[in-house]
Amino acid sequence: MFKKSFFHGISAGLFSSLLAFLYVDLLKDEFMYDFSSIFSVSNVVGACMFSSVLASLGYTLSKNFLPKAGEVIFSFLFATITFASLALPMLYKLPLDFDEYLTLIFPTYAMVLHFFPIVIWYSLKPIFKP
Repeated sequence: MFKKSFFHGISAGLFSSLLAFLYVDLLKDEFMYDFSSIFSVSNVVGACMFSSVLASLGYTLSKNFLPKAGEVIFSFLFATITFASLALPMLYKLPLDFDEYLTLIFPTYAMVLHFFPIVIWYSLKPIFKP
């Protein structure tokens, strides 16, 4: 079961990383500004991979230790942690030389990236169902 769950985390991480990369690249062209001075593509890929693999590990542990309620508890925790992570872009102190328009856009731009791992993880879950 752990092997299947691990591959679920890896594939969800890779797919969410790809979609996050495309999102960052698309909005870089749209806003005509590159936010790579704040977070790089490798940071986005690493965060997607880490959160997806960690979610798969958490799911496996919750299903093993709490067979009946583990999935519900895991889903609640995963969603809660995802929403709690939205505070990070809102509290980030941008450099003073940023354009005022970009300081308003950045939190929304970055908050969308926080939803890629959870959405992709749950989208791929039926494929890797034990």
